Amino acid sequence: MSNDLYNFLVPLLPYMVSMPVILPAVAAALTLILSKYLTAQRVVTMTVLLFLIGLNATMLYLVDREGIQTLQMGGWDAPVGITLVADRLSVSMLTVSSIVLFTVMWYAISQGIRDGGKDEPVAVFLPTYLLLSMGVNLAFLAGDLFNLYVGFEVLLVASYVRVRSGVGYVMVSMSSSMVFLFGLAMVYASVGTLNMAHIGLRMEEIPSGTRAAIFAVLLVAFGIKAAVFPLDSWLPDSYPTAPSLVTAVFAGLLTKVGVYSIIRARSIIFTDGSLDTMLMWVALATMLVGILGAMAQNDIKRLLSFTLVS
Repeated sequence: MSNDLYNFLVPLLPYMVSMPVILPAVAAALTLILSKYLTAQRVVTMTVLLFLIGLNATMLYLVDREGIQTLQMGGWDAPVGITLVADRLSVSMLTVSSIVLFTVMWYAISQGIRDGGKDEPVAVFLPTYLLLSMGVNLAFLAGDLFNLYVGFEVLLVASYVRVRSGVGYVMVSMSSSMVFLFGLAMVYASVGTLNMAHIGLRMEEIPSGTRAAIFAVLLVAFGIKAAVFPLDSWLPDSYPTAPSLVTAVFAGLLTKVGVYSIIRARSIIFTDGSLDTMLMWVALATMLVGILGAMAQNDIKRLLSFTLVS
């Protein structure tokens, strides 16, 4: 990147942080308005997804050079306002997820694949796909636990449209959301804030047993979403019910948001490492159960679902 272009982009970096959330939301509304014009829907979707790849790759380069970027949405300072944080990890995840979303949609359009049969409405397929992208991006950029929860809910609501026969998936997702809300209540009652940076500072004053209990509740919520053992039984039964196109997005993104949340909680909030040993054994069990389950399958989708757990 030339020095002139670099110097031009650096002042724009704080504003770039909000674009992965705003652009898919605007594009989802636009594609919904254009529901009767399939070609226009596809052009808008592919243009936005391609632009997000370039935007996220640019942010990755700039954040690596300039350091962590924080944006306070709506003019409200933390911990009251919505805080978006772009660092190397979050922007790396954004870049990879944007490539996955674009590639899957490119394949879907080129193969003429839609989410629905001849008698099923498909006008909401692209709008919900964009909303799923928005939810994933918000979860990666969220600087506070509440907006991480909002990001989860947006992507899960968008995914409900796709797993039409996966009632178990919907129920498990709702259960994990309730556990997450309970964890948020515990955090706020203990430290009086949901901003991750502030929680990390104030959590040091909380007794170690209380910290471990709060972390355990959040790990259950994130563990369900990430499909870690022993909270993984819903995944092999839910993903095979969705079309292959949707399964590809779920496998590449949705469970990874749960893993990302565990990393964030451990590295920013609960830094004492009190549950590291348990996490190690859970990780080992997840790998073994996933791969042993895959060896016992004959259906390719269920086999891949167990491999995803591993």
